[in-house]
Amino acid sequence: MEAFVNRIVKYIDEHALSNQNVCIVVPSERMIAYLQRAFFEFYQKPILSPKIVTIDRWIQDLNPTPVLDKTSLLFELYELFRKDPVELNVDSFDSFMAWGQILLSDFDEIDRYLVPADQLFKNLRDIREIENWSFNSEELSKGQIQFMAFWDKLKPYYFALEARLKAKSLTTKGKAYGYFANNIDLAFASDKDAQFVFAGFNALSESEISIMKQLSIMGRAAILMDSDQFYFNDPIHEAGQFQRDLCKRLEQKALPFIENYLGTKEMEIRVVECPQFTSQAQVVGSELKKLNTQQLNETLVLLADESLLSSILKHLPAEIEQANITVGLPLRQTSLRSWVDLIFRLQESFLRRGNSSIYYRDFIQFAHHPFILGVLSSQEKNEIQNIESRIINHNWHFLDRKKLDLSERLSELNKLIFEPWKNDWLRGIEVIQLLNEKLDLWLDEKNELERAIVRRFAHATVVLQNIMSKDAPTMSIASFRSLFNGNWSNETIAYFGNPLEGLQIMGLLETRGLDFKRIFVFGLNEGSMPPQNAINTIIPMDLRKYFGLPTPREKQGLFAHHFYRLLHHAEELLITYSSASESVGSSEPSRYIQQIELELAQINPNIHIQKSFYTAGNKEKVETTTIQKTEEIVQRIYEVLRGGISFSMLDKFMSCPLDFYYRYVLRFGEENKVEEDIESNTLGTIIHYVLENLFAPFIDRVDEAGRKISGKVVTEEDLLRMEKDVPLLVSKSFEIHFSEDKNSWQTGTNHINFEVAKEMVQNVLKRDRTILKENPQKALFILGLERRLETSIAIEDTSNSGKSFEVRLSGVCDRIDQFDGVHRIIDYKSGSVNQDKVELKKTANQESYEEAILTNKRKGNPNQKHVLQLLIYCYLYYKETGILTDQAGIFSFRSIKESPHFLKLPEDIRKEDIPDFLEGILKQTIADMLDKNVAFTHNKDSKYCAYCN
Repeated sequence: MEAFVNRIVKYIDEHALSNQNVCIVVPSERMIAYLQRAFFEFYQKPILSPKIVTIDRWIQDLNPTPVLDKTSLLFELYELFRKDPVELNVDSFDSFMAWGQILLSDFDEIDRYLVPADQLFKNLRDIREIENWSFNSEELSKGQIQFMAFWDKLKPYYFALEARLKAKSLTTKGKAYGYFANNIDLAFASDKDAQFVFAGFNALSESEISIMKQLSIMGRAAILMDSDQFYFNDPIHEAGQFQRDLCKRLEQKALPFIENYLGTKEMEIRVVECPQFTSQAQVVGSELKKLNTQQLNETLVLLADESLLSSILKHLPAEIEQANITVGLPLRQTSLRSWVDLIFRLQESFLRRGNSSIYYRDFIQFAHHPFILGVLSSQEKNEIQNIESRIINHNWHFLDRKKLDLSERLSELNKLIFEPWKNDWLRGIEVIQLLNEKLDLWLDEKNELERAIVRRFAHATVVLQNIMSKDAPTMSIASFRSLFNGNWSNETIAYFGNPLEGLQIMGLLETRGLDFKRIFVFGLNEGSMPPQNAINTIIPMDLRKYFGLPTPREKQGLFAHHFYRLLHHAEELLITYSSASESVGSSEPSRYIQQIELELAQINPNIHIQKSFYTAGNKEKVETTTIQKTEEIVQRIYEVLRGGISFSMLDKFMSCPLDFYYRYVLRFGEENKVEEDIESNTLGTIIHYVLENLFAPFIDRVDEAGRKISGKVVTEEDLLRMEKDVPLLVSKSFEIHFSEDKNSWQTGTNHINFEVAKEMVQNVLKRDRTILKENPQKALFILGLERRLETSIAIEDTSNSGKSFEVRLSGVCDRIDQFDGVHRIIDYKSGSVNQDKVELKKTANQESYEEAILTNKRKGNPNQKHVLQLLIYCYLYYKETGILTDQAGIFSFRSIKESPHFLKLPEDIRKEDIPDFLEGILKQTIADMLDKNVAFTHNKDSKYCAYCN
């Protein structure tokens, strides 16, 4: 079987067409290189190559009028819209842009398909009138009148745009095609003896068919198809739809070359279902590794989903010496996308807030962007880390740009990227260009990819700058952003390689006219191929069908032919698709897989299809992480214990030893971050702060002269006065937390938290006031607030000849008071607590209360959590003051009316027993920490922390 390009060369030779006069018109740039190689291989000597050109370039080069770019064309149409808007007083570019681009696309198709515009717009208007039941204009509402006015103005817009461009000696691409079709002599402008060969075309517009038909009738053109009887002779097969129509239009039964490959050839087809999108790359990579150099030269990796390009590049085997990637890396899939998003997000923020302060997240994204990291020195990176630390420590939400000018280079970049454009879009483009220049200059050699991205982006930006500098309309930042992104997002970075040797990696449209023995189709899911992109048009589909404009069916036929044509010469076909579901239908195999199996394989017994499911091959048993206690780890635990322990540390060890190991032995603390929405622990801290400040005047204190001033009794009147002070104190605490940025908590979720904090504090005061009111003869004294208590415990070291060592135990009591002579310790909790959670009890299978606390905690049962905490507070207070606390309880902000919930001990444990009882629990827990025979493991009944998960 001869490749299509070889048959083209052979056809030209057999028909004695002069290379000097023949012009070969092809559908793609890639096909040109393959044709040139085919000429060399046919003649086996250097020859003068015939002219080979794509049809788009051929028509534009021969047209006497310059073709206007899409953005400039949009501006021209907008000027017409401004003079005669669809609605009165609605003439902004923003309202126009939404449908202006669609309208231009329809205008282009009308011209390219030689549709009589008068008839189409009249029919379109009639259809909308019928849909709107607007035969009697007197009965129309205002909205209906405006609706019909839009359709009335489409025809005037079309002809006014045509006249406007003609006056400026400009044209559109569609009109260039139509003009060529009506002035076929343009084809002979440079060569009166010119002959033409149209090769490898599929879907053709009416103007293209007219051009080919006229030249064919004149005997000056040959039309060569690459088709197969399997789908060409089947009147309902979409892959042959366009070629059947072309033959009919040319009044010929067939055109060269229609072969019978698919019905007779031998082909091995393997279809591999993969559980993830990226696992397909592993399948293709492992298959490529099996091929030698000669086989790779005959192999195509076809990207059904071009977004998977980066995935296949990562899995290319190292043995592949040459790989040519014709798809190119789209700029929208690079770090440039986040860079442009950052630039526009900053500008939107400046406009919204009316100042140039910088949101901290935007600064962090800027500082960590690959472009900036490639520019910064080590010292500059360290200085930025220091700024980030200050942002977190001070909870800054917005920053002043001057604080970020850490070096001369950073100052220059900051001045540009953080400059408000103030709706001056030309200045915006100028700033972006200056940024491009700085980045291109300062990016070092190891950041060559980033530099290539910046240069390609700069080129696209210059094009838009030239267009906008002429006569750009006034527009919003949203419209400018859309226009700007449309200008660069379709640009690609070319991967340099040999287009004729080695492995070829292509998208479907790049394969037109090319043939390969071995094809690996990567990502053949429904929706990827054929794509599900809808046609954006204002012309109804039935009207499009009537006037010969393309519909979704024609689009499906286009891709079907491209795919089936690739199978003509393929001897081996590997297809992968993913069963992972990211959207509706995305997990389905492409219809082409079903068609090959149910249609093609049924008529050709030489086609063998093998289906399989890919598994990653990792059969290792996943085990829970276990950390054995080495001598080094034990010594580290000693350091932790000597540094002091607290209830939270003991609770962490009892709940999950592995979490304790990560948090305290390895010192993996929680991530520090800026709080935009107040978290529950922060809200609790704020409430503690307010209560401490409210009750502070009532405790014993020392004046400036060193004299002790006794505290005073708390009365109902005092509590009433405190309630009035709550809003001011809560505001002050929020200001401290948000670095005096009132905008951060005066609206939204944080304002709700502000109101909640006020209500919780006032409820605590109301509860205290209710208790005093119910007990008028009893006095309340505040003995301590946020009081830190410490003591040392001698622990026997069983691993070191029974020697003992000191462990410091500490805790902070929220409130210590005396009510009617009874000493009380109260701990405030923002969570829900009931009386059952502060009662020490054991189950039937537990021999002691010590075992109840230890065993329950190790199972992750939180029932005894508050019991242990209150026991520790009682123990610490006794060690420091010698006073055995009468009551210790939890004051829950969520159950104010029942609070405080006081610790309840069983009858056989008195308050005098608490010191010995607690010391026994502490010593046993510490002994477990140091026991080398007991590893740190995750408690399966507790929640997974960030490290275990």
